[in-house]
Amino acid sequence: MSDSEMGKTVVLDSQDSDTISDKLSAVNNGARFSILKILRDFDKENKRDNGDYKKEPLYSREINDLLLKNYNISITTQMLGQHLKQLVDAGLVMEVDVKKEVPNKIGPRSVKGFVLKDDAFEDLFLDINFLADELLTFFDLYKTNKRFQDEEHCVLTVFNGHDKGKTFKLSKSETVLIGRKGNFTPGDLVSFAILLDNSYSTVSSVSKPHLKIFFKNDGWYVLDEKSSNGTFIADREVPKGKPTKLSTNSFIKLSKGNGGAVIYCSF
Repeated sequence: MSDSEMGKTVVLDSQDSDTISDKLSAVNNGARFSILKILRDFDKENKRDNGDYKKEPLYSREINDLLLKNYNISITTQMLGQHLKQLVDAGLVMEVDVKKEVPNKIGPRSVKGFVLKDDAFEDLFLDINFLADELLTFFDLYKTNKRFQDEEHCVLTVFNGHDKGKTFKLSKSETVLIGRKGNFTPGDLVSFAILLDNSYSTVSSVSKPHLKIFFKNDGWYVLDEKSSNGTFIADREVPKGKPTKLSTNSFIKLSKGNGGAVIYCSF
């Protein structure tokens, strides 16, 4: 966030806040998110400039079929109805009357079709655009990491704090030690080391570096021998003294909350 924006308070009235909350709640579900993608794709393929559709909008059975075919999501018609109702109530989706051929019926029948509302996401994203600069920073960090990615190295990018943006390439023959500058001893520095700024106040305060990362046989591993504040991957704490295999595109947290370091890992 820019200096001029720091300290500004974004004020939303209660109605705006409720609208945003409803929409965020509606999209925070795998099935509903997939329904929105299905309707978005239908819009892209079939919506004319004047707002009409080349084909009748999708109705519930067609949406259910696409959920299974495209996203391997199998739900009952009753559950689908509940999901669609929440999307309608949140102002993301609109019901329309359509004529469709339905199973076990002769001739077209009147059923409810579903389309994305024209302004489905407008207020949601406009009202939280104060986050835009910070989000763009994260995208830039992600792109920086990907620029160095190949099949031979583990690429580490610091995502927060004083060292944000620093990127390191670790080869399969190396072991990297990660910790605050003040926690390293001269003997630690015989190996490749990432020396984090001392402002990461909750990164291990013990005499040994917080974390080791290395390649062994079938993949990349982290080892937290005895840090004072723990290491976390996807909010799960890494067991002390036991090598833990990493997945690519992992966020490694050296401690939680203020003073911790967040490192993005890909290989």
